Formats: sequence, structure tokens, C-alpha cells
Amino acid sequence: MGYLDTLNRAGIRASIRRGDTLWLDPQYLVTSKIAEIVRLHKDDLLAEIRRCAADTADDAAEIVPSYRFMWVATDLDSFEEYDPRFGYELDCDPVYRMLDAAYYAWLRHRMENARKSHESGRLDDGAFEVLRTRFNIVHEWAVLHIGEDALRRAIRSTNVKTYVPPSEQIFAAYRKIWDDAWNACEQRRAAASLTGQSAQARRLQHLLDTQGYACIRSSVVEDIIVFVQDDSVAVPAKWSGKVQFTIDELRLMAGSSPEAVKQVYEVKRVFGGKVVPSDEPGSRLFPESTLGITTSQQLALEHAV
Repeated sequence: MGYLDTLNRAGIRASIRRGDTLWLDPQYLVTSKIAEIVRLHKDDLLAEIRRCAADTADDAAEIVPSYRFMWVATDLDSFEEYDPRFGYELDCDPVYRMLDAAYYAWLRHRMENARKSHESGRLDDGAFEVLRTRFNIVHEWAVLHIGEDALRRAIRSTNVKTYVPPSEQIFAAYRKIWDDAWNACEQRRAAASLTGQSAQARRLQHLLDTQGYACIRSSVVEDIIVFVQDDSVAVPAKWSGKVQFTIDELRLMAGSSPEAVKQVYEVKRVFGGKVVPSDEPGSRLFPESTLGITTSQQLALEHAV
């Protein structure tokens, strides 16, 4: 995808707003290098976005490419999502990396080694079948979305012995770029806005600002709950089945008892729904006076996962 691919690998979602306004999100990840690329190649980026979103009318409020991404772990487990803001790498135990031609070439070599181990009896039938099934999913996706020609070139040109696969150490170095960008953004905020926040609240806010969501293990409901900046945030498939609360809902729930939190959680888990102000028309989960948690409680926050 050319210049769009550069933005995607940086965890930036590009779109067109109000005519020819190129919009990059999140803004804090736009480094001087990215800004220079955009300045020099804006017309190319606009053309790429329109070409990748051919079904969107030019007068739409926002034109977004029809993104298709697959993240793959070294054990060949994979999932597909549509938002580059997840980032090039994801620390989901194990670490997943956004699939590109070079990574495919390395995974293919790894699969070939697994086949040889199976033939020699060093890898049992069950383990080999799991790897084979997983690789077939990755292969079919790569052929469809990357293209056979690009994959063949990568297989010929990628040095699988020197290729650096995803790992916790590599992810830590990659994520440091995000953290440094966020720290710089945080320093620009007014100091008063952070006064009185606990370390846990800062951690939650950091995750929300850097990746748009945070998975919190709550001792109140004895489950993992997902907080999102707003309803537009895409959550990885691994967490998509968990109950989600937006930050606006969290604010409305300020001050409620653990029992009320449990009730809200159960209603959302079974029926879905949304927490709304008591004076807003339409249904709501509970009256506002019974909802919520304080900023410091954060659903009896234990840790982010």
C-alpha cells in the first residue's frame, strides 16, 4: 500500500475529512519523520485512501480505507482486524505481529522445519496438525491480501536466519516508541488535570490514550472488563467477548456501590445496552443515583492485562 503501509506499521489510522483534509489518528504518534512523509506525499496518500475506499462517496464526512490486517504469533495463531491503531505488534501472550510478506516468509520457513520434525518423529501428529491448520489460515489470507507475487519475492529475498521474529523483548522496544510519544504528549497537558489521580488511574489513562482500550481484571465482578475511549474503538478479537464500558459510561457510574456495579455488569453481559444520564430520553440500565464507581476505585482495579 505504499505510504499508507508506513502509517499502518506506525499504528496510525489515516482518513480524509472535509474535502482533502488528511486526518491521522492518534495524533501523538505523528513523529517529525511521519509528518515529513505526509508533507511530501500528501497527494499520493489521498489517492491511496480513495483507491482503498472506492465504495465511499467523496462527499462523505470521513473517507476511511477498507483496512484488512492479520496479526500472527510465532506459534501461527492469528486473528484478523480492521484497525491499524492496534499497532504493528501486540503483547497478547505470545506477541503477535502484523503480517507482511517478510514475516510470512519467515513463518513459512518455520512451518517447513515443523514438517521435517514431524517426518522424523520429533513432532507428534497432534502438534503438527495444529500448526498445519493454523498456517493454512495464514497462507490463504496472505495470498488474498498480500498477493502471490509479493510473497514469492519475499521468500526469495528474506534471510530467515537473520530475520527478527516478534518476542517480548522486541515488543518492549517497539512499545517504547509509543510510550515515549505518550509521555511527550502527557508533559504538554496541564499539570492540574493530573492532580489527585492514583497510580492505577494513570495506568488506565495511559492505556486508553496509547491503544484506545484497556483490559481490567476486576475483583468486584470477578472477570476482565474492557474500558474503551468511545464506541468507535475496535477491540482485538481476544477481548471482544468481554463486557465493555466507554469512558462516558464510567463517568456516569461514579459513586455507585459494588452491588450496583455488579448489576450493571450482568445487564450489559446478558442484554448489552448502554449507561445513559437519567435525564436522557430512552432506556437506561439503572437510575443514575445507583450507578458508578469513583475514579480511584475503577471497578476495584487490580491490574491491567
